[in-house]
Amino acid sequence: MTDLSPEILSRIDQHQLDTLPIGGDMTLPFYEGLSLVNIPGTITRLLGASDFGKPPLDETITSHLGGPYEKVILLLVDALGYSLLERLIWTEQDLVWGQLQDRATYTPITSICPSTTASALTTLWTGEGPAAHGIIGYEMWAKEFGTVMNNILHAPASARGDVGGLSRSGFDPHEFLNVPLLGTHLRKNDVVPTAFIRSSIAHSGLSVMQMEEVNVKSYVDEADLCVSLAEYLNHRHGIREYVYVYYSDVDTLMHRFSAEDDRIALQFSAFSALFKKAFLDRLSETVAKDTLLIMTADHGSMATPIHPKYDLANHSILKSYLVMQPTCENRLAFFYIKPGKVDSVRKYIEQTWTDRFILIEPDVALESGLFGKGPFKAQSRERLGDLIAVAKGDAYLWWAPMPNHMAGRHGGLSREEMLVPFLAIPLGNGD
Repeated sequence: MTDLSPEILSRIDQHQLDTLPIGGDMTLPFYEGLSLVNIPGTITRLLGASDFGKPPLDETITSHLGGPYEKVILLLVDALGYSLLERLIWTEQDLVWGQLQDRATYTPITSICPSTTASALTTLWTGEGPAAHGIIGYEMWAKEFGTVMNNILHAPASARGDVGGLSRSGFDPHEFLNVPLLGTHLRKNDVVPTAFIRSSIAHSGLSVMQMEEVNVKSYVDEADLCVSLAEYLNHRHGIREYVYVYYSDVDTLMHRFSAEDDRIALQFSAFSALFKKAFLDRLSETVAKDTLLIMTADHGSMATPIHPKYDLANHSILKSYLVMQPTCENRLAFFYIKPGKVDSVRKYIEQTWTDRFILIEPDVALESGLFGKGPFKAQSRERLGDLIAVAKGDAYLWWAPMPNHMAGRHGGLSREEMLVPFLAIPLGNGD
């Protein structure tokens, strides 16, 4: 295996954003060639298409990938952070990924900020950072609709069971995003974009927003996914194609039990074994010889034990300073504050949760490049609020109108959340 981890980790650890007052154990997004924002440009390069979005991954990585290829498969395992995969691969020797290491290129790269699914997946379909594509967080203030919106469900964040509810206010996913999309770009370059997504979310608002002109294939479970993927590709010899595969069960279990729970290791091991038996072993040699498989993740995660001290329902004084509930993520909160009360919020957070949060001015965060490189979407600044709280250690803030049920979270800047794997395997060199 070509393991680039020591060199790349060193570069990521030394990376700083000059005007941003963050240090310690925080890992900053490395948008200049070592992050998710550089994957779309890498994919187009590997498929022989014209450039798209931000530049490809650093040459330190791409020089080992070969190509161009007829097909590139991107397997996106939601919440499979670099540290988690390291633990699973090297302690579970029967995993597919360890067995394939002799022909793999392997390295960590960084997620984006915020390290959350809605923002990261939009980056993977636009080649832009969150401030440029405008999808900043799981929940986001959308001034044009007068609501805090859920960026996955496309409904008011306060609503329950109202998937797509913003459409009643004239919300259109494509008009709202309004940036060039990878699928459309690939079509113009005679490359077919195809996505395999679980049936429950295959036609969600976020998927529709990102996947214009993409051939969407829904699947019921892992067996359906793996068999259908092999059957599909075995009939596609001679067609240049980008195949995006999204698998979410690691994330689902992580939120409920944390990534340290045995369920995550068992689930990923079962998925990996099925992926080999039902997909890799069934893929024809003719197709495999000109196919590159890339496995990565949108973010990692942090174990966050449930504790009432982080529940804003128990902090009425702080809530009295706010115009509305915070937005974005529990581990990267955007505060919207009443006039003249910013210093009061700062003081309350610093005294109540001493050394548990780093507070950043939104203008400083934006100008430093924390949310990506410009040009920025016009609405990005207003979506950041008046003060940003970045969680340290296992801290977080809970503001949803329901009991806290999450033992694992993401969205912040810890090493565990920000480092994701990049594992590239040419499939044409035997099993």
